[in-house]
Amino acid sequence: MMFFITKGGIVTMKKKMVSALLCVSMIGSLLAGCGSSSSTDSSADSSEATESTDETTEGAAEETADGDKTTLTITYPDSGDTGENGYMYSWITNTYNSWDKKDSVELDIQPVVANDSDYFTKVQTQMQDASTSPDLFFEDTFQLNTDVAAGYVSDLSSDVEGWEAWNSEFIEALKEGTKGSDGNTYAVPVSTDVRGLWYNKDVFEQAGLGRDWQPETWQDILDACEAIKTNCADDVVPIWFACSNTEAEATSMNTFEMLLYGTGETLVDEETGVWNVSGQGITDSLSFIQTCKENGYIGTLSEVFDASDWEYANKYMSTGKLGMYLNGSWGYADYLSTGSYPMEGYTDDTLSDALGFAQMPKQNGDGYVTMSGGWSWAIANNSDSHDLAFEFLCELMNSDNYITYLVGSGNLATKTGMDSYDEYKNKLYVEEATAMSETAFFRPHNENYSKVSSYIYEMVDTIVRNDTAIEDALSDFTTSVKTAVGEENAQ
Repeated sequence: MMFFITKGGIVTMKKKMVSALLCVSMIGSLLAGCGSSSSTDSSADSSEATESTDETTEGAAEETADGDKTTLTITYPDSGDTGENGYMYSWITNTYNSWDKKDSVELDIQPVVANDSDYFTKVQTQMQDASTSPDLFFEDTFQLNTDVAAGYVSDLSSDVEGWEAWNSEFIEALKEGTKGSDGNTYAVPVSTDVRGLWYNKDVFEQAGLGRDWQPETWQDILDACEAIKTNCADDVVPIWFACSNTEAEATSMNTFEMLLYGTGETLVDEETGVWNVSGQGITDSLSFIQTCKENGYIGTLSEVFDASDWEYANKYMSTGKLGMYLNGSWGYADYLSTGSYPMEGYTDDTLSDALGFAQMPKQNGDGYVTMSGGWSWAIANNSDSHDLAFEFLCELMNSDNYITYLVGSGNLATKTGMDSYDEYKNKLYVEEATAMSETAFFRPHNENYSKVSSYIYEMVDTIVRNDTAIEDALSDFTTSVKTAVGEENAQ
């Protein structure tokens, strides 16, 4: 039996119990999804039958024969234990209250109070059994392909094909983040982030670089580092980036992959599944990191390898002791008056006068690059209400509903047109970050990514920490990847 709370009190029912009448009468409307069309028989008898079914559906949509409603179970992480006061809960319930199916559908909202890792584990366990599986669940795009490979996630390719908003509003580059290794779509992107170079305009002015800066090559970044080291006080750090095994995925994604993808190479060939372990781009990326270390452009090793090294970076940036920080679009929030490191000498209204956000250039001046991640909505394979779950997903992503999530979370939108809402448009740096998202790359759609990522940050760590030669660190990386994925899948 399942128990869930409604405004009327506690209701008890079997999961997704639907009377035969509702099941028959609603099937036509559910298959229509979010605007997809279905073929109909053109005969007069068929038309009469359809009209009869529609009439039955209208009656049954309000209540089933025995008074029961269809139950949609929705799961999402609630690390802050905000419950009904959280923006996720508000987003879901506000959407439901304006949904034309609410009289025939009951929501079982199941926030999971846990960190991301524990949330993933719990949802995976639930999805293994149809009796405990959610219908709709919040999925980190980082985790998506692992869950697809395990058979937990439903393919949405045919659903989104007929969804008008998907074809006209969602940012094309961000759709890639919700695809599996087979090229099919398994989720709908809800939030995104990008990575670039935050820079302190006061430091740059002192270094003779001006207050408006946009590097076009890696050499431009290195030249800026040298100018800061030469012209600013000795305690000013030119650049900061994650480069330790304690920073783990941040080292892999925010640093190494931002460099590698700027060389024109990727980590894996998505068509063949063969991992890149010997490309010149890998060597060049490691050389950039090594150069920054050898020339004294990064912080002291005790700070860089501290488990909370980002705290040093934020402290130095907010006090005019750091030139630039390779980090995500969320970074500015730390420097607001409500953040942990308010920008000294500036207010929230003047923060953009102190802090710039530049795009990360490709290696040799042929454009820019960013890595992107984010959260998405997915439907469990064990859901027995796939069509209904997708229909509610579409309602959640309707702009008038979606804005609740964007304002509450502070994340970047995955669809166009959200700048028509002042509460979104007026966010700091949203214009710069949105422009970056148009050309975003995503981590590989491959179930072995998490393993390979661990070898990446170990490789970067040993080069910076131990002065290990690039060829030796790369040799160890190659051996580890080939062992993990098979020699035939790594070149």
